Amino acid sequence: MRIRHLQTRIIIAFSALLLIVQVVSLVFVNSFISKSANKDIEHNLLSGEKIFNSIRADNTKWLTQSAGILTSDFAFVKAVATGDRNTIVSVLQNHGGRINADIAMLVGTDNTLVADTLKQSRAGQAFAFPQLIKLAEQNGQTSSVVMFDGKLYQLVVVPVMAPLPVAWLALGFVIDDKFAANLKSLTGLEVSFMAPNAVGGKLQLLASTLPTDSAATLPRDIALVAGDIDAYVKVTSLANEDYLTRISRLKLSADIEAVTVLQQSLDIVLAPLRRLQMILILLGVLALGATLAASFRIARNITRPLRDLSTVTEDIERGNYKQSKVLAPDDEIGQLASAIHNMAQGIAVREERISELAYRDGLTGLANRTAFSQTLDQTIDDAQRRVGNAHAFSVLLMDIDRFKDVNDILGHHIGDMLLKEIVQRLQHEVSTEFNLIARLGGDEFGMLLCGQEPGRAIGLAAQIREALDRPILLEGHQVIASGSIGVVHYPLHGNQQNALLRHAELAMYTAKRSNSGYVVYDPALKAHTQQNLSLLAELRHAIEHDELKLYYQPKVKLKDNTISEVEALIRWIHPKRGVIPPDQFIPFAESTGFIGIITEWVIQQALHQRRAWQEKALPLTISINISARDLLNPKLPSVFSELMNRYQAEPHWLSLEITESAIMTDPKSALEVLNQLRIKGLRMSIDDFGTGYSSLAYLKKLPVNELKIDKSFITDMENNPDDAVIVRSTIDLGHNMGLTVIAEGVENQATWDALAHMGCDAIQGYFVSRPLAAETLENWLQTSHWKFKEDHHA
Repeated sequence: MRIRHLQTRIIIAFSALLLIVQVVSLVFVNSFISKSANKDIEHNLLSGEKIFNSIRADNTKWLTQSAGILTSDFAFVKAVATGDRNTIVSVLQNHGGRINADIAMLVGTDNTLVADTLKQSRAGQAFAFPQLIKLAEQNGQTSSVVMFDGKLYQLVVVPVMAPLPVAWLALGFVIDDKFAANLKSLTGLEVSFMAPNAVGGKLQLLASTLPTDSAATLPRDIALVAGDIDAYVKVTSLANEDYLTRISRLKLSADIEAVTVLQQSLDIVLAPLRRLQMILILLGVLALGATLAASFRIARNITRPLRDLSTVTEDIERGNYKQSKVLAPDDEIGQLASAIHNMAQGIAVREERISELAYRDGLTGLANRTAFSQTLDQTIDDAQRRVGNAHAFSVLLMDIDRFKDVNDILGHHIGDMLLKEIVQRLQHEVSTEFNLIARLGGDEFGMLLCGQEPGRAIGLAAQIREALDRPILLEGHQVIASGSIGVVHYPLHGNQQNALLRHAELAMYTAKRSNSGYVVYDPALKAHTQQNLSLLAELRHAIEHDELKLYYQPKVKLKDNTISEVEALIRWIHPKRGVIPPDQFIPFAESTGFIGIITEWVIQQALHQRRAWQEKALPLTISINISARDLLNPKLPSVFSELMNRYQAEPHWLSLEITESAIMTDPKSALEVLNQLRIKGLRMSIDDFGTGYSSLAYLKKLPVNELKIDKSFITDMENNPDDAVIVRSTIDLGHNMGLTVIAEGVENQATWDALAHMGCDAIQGYFVSRPLAAETLENWLQTSHWKFKEDHHA
């Protein structure tokens, strides 16, 4: 008969299904419990037997090692060889006590007991186990389980060598109730040991952990077992309690065997499982009743919530997440209704969050690059649709100076705090009502200033720079976060986003290089940048086509007005641009890594010229400038070695000038390179001394011979007393450090006289001579009132 009502079908279906499941489950559980119990007990018995065998093996190993130690003892061997029975007995007792041996015996070569640790000594009697002596003779040692004085012992026999066997040592552990109890504590099994008695050969119980009444019937029941003795046997006669038993044999002699019995009670193992069966039955009855009640309620209330939920899901599909929550009972249907409601709310929140993440910076809360880009595009579109200055705007790009140093030295958490403080200062200076501030990434910020006159935007850039220059205290660290700002105006500097941002970035990096705080874009910057891009190719062309020339400026020793050294200064004679000063292409060469090629060219040209002067009996030392990039090149010493070998140059031909700032870029690497150059015999000088940031503690470690005082201190020392004090102090400092001191930038007699009075060692500058070409220098030396003097100091 077909049941038409959904409520009735649900109740019957739930109840019938549950009843079937319960019946099948109970049958399965009963079968499983019985099989599982038997299998677990069998596994436990097998594991127990393995543990017993492992204990026997460990005992054998322990007895063998202990016997080996004793038989290696010289005093014991000597006592055995001399027949000193008292000593032998004492040693057996002491050694046996240390290893907890229950029996220790010394057997003579005639198979007679020499000494033992038994309560009633059997010295002089025949050893009871001559077969063990024979096995020990064959194998060097032997072990076995033996029956002795009505007890089971695990015994090992080893020879006493001097150097041939002079006796046999037997050590053993007793297998008794204590041994059985220890085995039970390890396995959780009942343990018994039996062996045939001397009368009639019936099994007798030697040790057991069974209760007394069960142990009394064990020999009889085990004797009734037929067939393979190593098997599982169900024993039912031990005090009316069922045990699952594993029996194995221990061979005592050729025809006598002891019996090991491991048992576990089936009743004890199955007791909690039977209680579980009763609990399952009770739970099944309760579950059936509960199912009837619950199914009735569910069937009654299920149709209306399902209909409402269908409507809700259709709203979610259309993107409407704000529908009212479905009223449903507090059951699975109610949970489903709540879950669908929460899902709708969650989707709405996540969509809102996704939108926020797409356009907001997570750290500062500012607009991100995407939002800035979209807003800038929209602002450009609005400005292009309307005419008039009211729709002009400015864009500021700002990069925080030395922000990487803050992260590296103070940590990223301080860097994050610094960015948040910078944002607060930007928001204080820039009104965000009509303007936009965005973090474009890392330490770069963008500002869109709508409806601002160019002058106002420039003034705002100055205000921002001034605000950032104020110190910031972060967790006890005082930080000054100066920034470099590039300013562009629409439409003056571009009418597309890419052009505006590119020009603003160019102005920003120009501000950073010039340390001017902010720079307004100028088309000349772009031309200068393009000019720099072609500079690298032109430098390569200059070297290949001899456009680079070395000029030489002499140095005069004040002590005797002699010249023995010149400084090599590079000049670029460009075929179109004319003479290009070094300060226009050397910094670019350093930033691009091309300086290494230029330095190698300078070394080669200087050595070539020095070789030519050597042949003209004009052995001037040539000093060469080494850049910071050169000092970071570990191959620089090998470059010098290769070129000096090529020109067969002496170390005093060259002197190297290194600036303080070049050394302090990477002091450790620089010091390593300088030491290698010093080992090659090259002299070194610290150039532009006083303008760097190195400490005296570090300078004294440098392998240098000379200090060159920077010309910025020399030029104005006549009119500036502070410069004169610095120069005098530097000269004294250099002399105290054992260094020669030279002043560069000397341009008049007064400066010459002042330096001579201060004790300066040498001077260089236009007062002596401008840098000269090699041929011009040779002629100048012939007519100069300064004398040439060869100097081979190292």
